[in-house]
Amino acid sequence: MRRCSLLLLGMSVASSIVQAADTANPVPAHHGMITATTGSAAIEGGIEILKAGGSAADAAVATALTQVCMAAGSWVSYAGIMTMMYFDAATGKIYNLNAAYNTVKAETDAMAMPGVDLTELLKDLRNGSYPPSGRTALVPGFMAGVDAAQRRFGKLPFAKVFEPAIRCAEQGVEWNPGLAAQYAFRKDVLSRLPETRAVFTKADGTAYQPGETFKQPALAKTLRQVSLHGADYMYRGEWAKQFIAALQRDGGRMTLDDLASYQVMWTEPMHASYHGYDIYVPGAPATGGVGLVEAMNLADVSNVAKLGRYAQSPQATFTLAQILKPAELFDFVSMDPKIFESLGLDRSLAARAKKESAVKLWDVMRSGRMPRVPAIPSVPAHSDAIVSIDQWGNIAAICHSINAVSWGATGINVAGVSIPDSASFQRAEIAKLTPGERLPDQTSPGLVVAKGKPFMGFSAIGAGLHSRTVTALINVLDFGMTPQRAIDEPSLGGFSFDADGGAVLTVGKNEFKPEFIAEVGRLGQPLVENDQMRGYWIGVQIDSKSGELQGGAIRELAMGGRVVGY
Repeated sequence: MRRCSLLLLGMSVASSIVQAADTANPVPAHHGMITATTGSAAIEGGIEILKAGGSAADAAVATALTQVCMAAGSWVSYAGIMTMMYFDAATGKIYNLNAAYNTVKAETDAMAMPGVDLTELLKDLRNGSYPPSGRTALVPGFMAGVDAAQRRFGKLPFAKVFEPAIRCAEQGVEWNPGLAAQYAFRKDVLSRLPETRAVFTKADGTAYQPGETFKQPALAKTLRQVSLHGADYMYRGEWAKQFIAALQRDGGRMTLDDLASYQVMWTEPMHASYHGYDIYVPGAPATGGVGLVEAMNLADVSNVAKLGRYAQSPQATFTLAQILKPAELFDFVSMDPKIFESLGLDRSLAARAKKESAVKLWDVMRSGRMPRVPAIPSVPAHSDAIVSIDQWGNIAAICHSINAVSWGATGINVAGVSIPDSASFQRAEIAKLTPGERLPDQTSPGLVVAKGKPFMGFSAIGAGLHSRTVTALINVLDFGMTPQRAIDEPSLGGFSFDADGGAVLTVGKNEFKPEFIAEVGRLGQPLVENDQMRGYWIGVQIDSKSGELQGGAIRELAMGGRVVGY
């Protein structure tokens, strides 16, 4: 699985559901602030929660819940996953919530599950190349994560944080051209089962047209039940029974015990010290955090900041490309451990987080001895990110994901909740685990602390989120940029591969001059313009002296990202 999350396939299609982004510079605030990758109305709902006396956790989960409603369950789902980093101002402690997927206990031979390898999946994104099957669903963590986060750090009644999402489901959202295009892409899938067809068509059976209001009454009922009874309604209650029945009708092997035994993990965050700052990201069993820690350690060891701003220095861009490769490439292929052992490199998660490992890795990289990586396709999926700060200085950084393509390819919908087919292309990863274990995810929201005081919360999505996060952190921490200024810098994206299988770093179209791209290529790192491999980073920064909040959001109008403070 790619970090939170993977290639946002058809982002301009999916995200045009939401309102346009603010194009003016975000206005600083002093009481509270929220920024998110999509969903202006969802962000407004989060601010409503902050103003009602809610905490950063209250506001973040309220925003996430409403984002799913606005997406109609397409690129994020109540049956998806969630990761949260949280700074608790009362204690000064940092917490990591892991609400990723569990595998299914009865699936003892993962490679026999219906699914495709990544190359085949990319050939037919519309329907996949396997029969629709309930076996492709994983045990979801999103709603358990919402429950655990709010009950531990929330200040409002649990039902209160559901109000914006329930209002969204009952009153409806505009069925705009973006949703219409999403539906057209998945029309056959969403028409396969009568209960799903009823959700996505009007009473007369016809499709919604742009400009019409799309309401989700079944979803509203489900959300009300969860707001009253907690996540248990989806893990032990009536929804759980309907979910298991729906999967088993399509051959699924998940049982009520899989749901009832699901537990959110509170894990020890990973940590990197960087130029006077402390960076905290998700710890094991998640794997996204270690990639970021490793990259920041490499940035420190290589002194890349001394080469100047990457957007102005070909040498800095070349060096950054090398820093980004270990997490961008090695994390997604199964390579013989002996290759790394012969180079004196320990690629275990614990070792990769250490500064001394970065020193060894950088020496290998500079000597030109890094092993060649087989070309790997970018896995498509969808996600959203949120950062919130409340009046007490608590910070929540969240990433939540469907980790599948546009509703998934099975078309299963249970009481208004779309069920993704996230196991279909992760069979190899699932096969490495004992059935029933937590599936490692590579989401990497994070927190930055300066001299013991909270400095910034951040999160990211997209195929190039690792590149975008590393470059944004360097821009803020080394060059003193605000989050918005860091976001507005030209973008480095993920890696693609040339005809010979060489790793090519993607950059935003028309963001670098041709002579700059050529110079980086002469240094030995090919660049190619490709907006489909972008990363999207957001952040909120707090001034420790004045308390002023500075936020940054994605400016692309189709994304609907926004910063709102008060």
